[in-house]
Amino acid sequence: MNNVFIILVKPQLGQNIGSIARVMKNLNFKNLRIVNPRDGWPNQDVISTAAGADDVITNTKVFDNVSEACNDLNYLFASSARKRDLNIKTLNLVNTVSSLNKTEFSRNDFKFGVLFGCESSGLSNEDLITANQLIYIPSNSDFSSLNISHAVSLICWEFFKFFNELILDQNSKVSINTFPKIKDMDYFYKNLCEKLNNSGFFHSDLMKKSIMENIKVLFNRAELSSQEIKTLNGIIKSLYEYNKQA
Repeated sequence: MNNVFIILVKPQLGQNIGSIARVMKNLNFKNLRIVNPRDGWPNQDVISTAAGADDVITNTKVFDNVSEACNDLNYLFASSARKRDLNIKTLNLVNTVSSLNKTEFSRNDFKFGVLFGCESSGLSNEDLITANQLIYIPSNSDFSSLNISHAVSLICWEFFKFFNELILDQNSKVSINTFPKIKDMDYFYKNLCEKLNNSGFFHSDLMKKSIMENIKVLFNRAELSSQEIKTLNGIIKSLYEYNKQA
């Protein structure tokens, strides 16, 4: 599974990271990324708990923030046990995997990731709005918070089954929606925010933050293609240049 990336945001316990590396190795996932691990990287607890998954640990990449960890991906899931007030597409784990576009997600050049938050507080709303979709794992409603290594295990298992059960008809002609990379979406949001700010659209910093969060959720949920994002950037540029001349 070279096109799948497990991304841990601010993980706290080395034992959990080591357990995650081990289950990734069990299920043939190779790519682990970590954002700001609490106890630095690497640490002895990770190495001792990984026990045999040395290649996963050796190839692990560490980043300063979620944006840097995801900017080369085409699609991003986020795992969350808590209900959020964000209007992001949300499905349980089983329905998520069964609804995947098999042609798209099986391509080697189509890179996607799954975000997992830290053990104590999970993912922040700011991290969540980077994602195209939220995944939740159905569990006991009175005790739904899973250990992070268990959550990664369950999600990796479902994706493992997806890839192993995948049978593609090589002769079928399927329309493919080429997703933009996260960095392309970030450029679109920054460009739009800058133009709106210059036009006086935002009346306060609080308004700017709230509106841009809603815009990110809206366009991420729409799952636009690379060409559609290019078209939107062109529209923004054209309108802005026209208004400057008016």
